[in-house]
This record gives sequence, structure tokens and C-alpha cells, in this order.
Amino acid sequence: MRTRRYETLMVLHPELPEAQTRETIDRARRLITEMKGEVHQLQEWGIRELAYPIRKVGRGYYVLVEYSASSDVVRELERTMKIADEILRFVSVVSQPMIRKQRPSKANRPSKTPAAPAEDFEEMALTE
Repeated sequence: MRTRRYETLMVLHPELPEAQTRETIDRARRLITEMKGEVHQLQEWGIRELAYPIRKVGRGYYVLVEYSASSDVVRELERTMKIADEILRFVSVVSQPMIRKQRPSKANRPSKTPAAPAEDFEEMALTE
């Protein structure tokens, strides 16, 4: 099965006890690893203001999980997050590695205007 790199951002209810917040985060991590996925990074951003109230709540506890897994893992993770009351919102995206286009160095780039000989520049400076 093909694995890809994913990012899932979860917004947890801000008034959860610390133990329940830890359990929710650990449950997501366990689900990914038990289904043969690999968690690369887990960032807890803490409590932040929401752009708009969700279920009459104006703040949320943000957690970002970066992992490699198959699409079945993402589907199961999202299914469990939908039924969890402590998770206000979540979003999962495929994280593509950033590919930069190779540009030729300045020395190897074709010139747009032909360069004038150096003597012409000296003459112009002397006559002005």
C-alpha cells in the first residue's frame, strides 16, 4: 500500500482537563502507529483564539500532527475524530515536499542585452 506524508490539525476544547487532552493526543498517535503509520512530529500550539465561535466556544487548543501513512489510516483517524466530543474541528491534508525549480546561476544565464565594451563606458564618463 502506498504511504504519503500527511498533516492533521486538531482543535480541542480549551476547557478539557490536562489528562483528557493528553489522552486525546495519545489516542491519535497510537491509532497512527498501530495501523503501520509513522509519526514524524507532533506540535502542541496551545490555546488560541478561533476566527469564529464553534459550538459557542471562542478559543481552542491546537495540535498539529505530521505523519506518513496510507489513506486508510487517515480515513480511520478522521472517523474517530468525528465522534470525539472533545475535538471541535480537524483538517487533514497531504503534505507535499517543496520542490524548487532549478534556475541557472547568473553566470550561466543568457544575457538579455548585449554587453557594451568597457572602453565605451569610460568614454561616456569622461565626456559628461
